[in-house]
Amino acid sequence: MKNIKSLIAVLALCGLAACADNTPKTFSGFIADASMNTVTVRALTADDTYTFSTMNADKSDANGLLLGAPITVDYTGKLKDGTAATKVATDPTYAEAVGKWTMPDPISPESVMGIEIMVEGEAKSINMATLVYTSWELQGETNKILLKGQSLGNGQTIDFTETGVIAQTADGNYTLTIEGTGTVYTKARQ
Repeated sequence: MKNIKSLIAVLALCGLAACADNTPKTFSGFIADASMNTVTVRALTADDTYTFSTMNADKSDANGLLLGAPITVDYTGKLKDGTAATKVATDPTYAEAVGKWTMPDPISPESVMGIEIMVEGEAKSINMATLVYTSWELQGETNKILLKGQSLGNGQTIDFTETGVIAQTADGNYTLTIEGTGTVYTKARQ
């Protein structure tokens, strides 16, 4: 009888251990919403979204949890709303790109011109009526972004794309160099 009780106890513990899945897992997507202790992630290939608790997560690679940023969430257990994240990480290039990038206006040196890069892939020109930036995206390489817009002039509208390379200077400033043109913008300090 004692052996049967021991066998039942062992089987019960094995059954509980099987139900508690502590295998590390990863969920990747784009940040749809973020708050002090949660992040909502839209899946890469579907319209599914999950909200993760970030209260005890490692956020050392979170880079501000900006809307639209690609994100990887590490977690254990079952994937459902409210699952606790163990780590959240975003692409640092996304966070570096967001901001106002300017240079002195060659026609009016007391003024500036440039690009404002915003979250969720939006962009707009700063004091440039004929070069209208509309959107941007990560290029897939560290420190590279793809800028899109329209060139207006002479009665024509021409769509364009440009590759921008982000670099940090020795004094801690960030520059955005447009490949092929040599144009260099400096990021405004926040």
